[in-house]
Amino acid sequence: MSLRDILVQVDDTADAAPRLRAAADLARRFQAHLTGAFLANDTPPEFVSPDESYLTFTPELVADLLKAHAETLERRGEAARQRFEAAAAEAGVRSEWRVMTGDSCATLTAAARRSDLLVMPRLALPCLGRQKVEAAELALASGGPVLITPQGDFAPAVGRKILLAWNGGREASRALRDAWPLIAEAEELHVVVVSPKGEGGPDAGLQRLLEHHGQKANLIVDPSPDGSAGDVLARQAITQGADLVVMGLYGRPRFQELVLGGASRDMLERLPVPLFVSH
Repeated sequence: MSLRDILVQVDDTADAAPRLRAAADLARRFQAHLTGAFLANDTPPEFVSPDESYLTFTPELVADLLKAHAETLERRGEAARQRFEAAAAEAGVRSEWRVMTGDSCATLTAAARRSDLLVMPRLALPCLGRQKVEAAELALASGGPVLITPQGDFAPAVGRKILLAWNGGREASRALRDAWPLIAEAEELHVVVVSPKGEGGPDAGLQRLLEHHGQKANLIVDPSPDGSAGDVLARQAITQGADLVVMGLYGRPRFQELVLGGASRDMLERLPVPLFVSH
């Protein structure tokens, strides 16, 4: 896999700036085409009121609501577009701007299926929308990797120091394969095996695979008896100075993760650094 087409969700909030810098930097490093996606709910919220009060609207009021809604979308979309194009120009990458309408993740999911990588926050809200779009849902539905960025500022150079969460499972293997372009270029790679009972050990097969790809990893078997795997991964990410964590998403049924807890849920809630996930 090669990163030739990167899709980044863009809005007009302050949190979009570091996300754009990170996506543009990746596009520059991999000579990829960068597409900015602005999610816009094209239906005024007054028209979907649960009490159906819109049925009493006069034609004049409907026209005024539609006009005000369209003007707000245009104003906020233009602010987001200018921010996106400035980041793309600064990085010197080819770029494209897309406005995706609707109050759901369907359009973004379809676009993600036709991209190599989607970059977005854990939760995104379409402009003037009501339904939040979850990055985890996109990763499950799109069939491809998602780079989830934290709130607030973070270093835009993502993937120089990578921490790979490894348990030998299918999801971890899928994430490893999807992240090969980043892993191959990483300056440091740390592989963390969470083993509370101390039963984990060197994975010769994994080490051989990494060496065949020209990458030597620092294997960490964490025998911590307390806390969840998410606690261990978050702590190790900080300890190792990682700027990216690569991990499989929902290695067991999502319902069990929600009820019992799990590394995926914990890391999505914490997001100590950007998170590269795949299912």
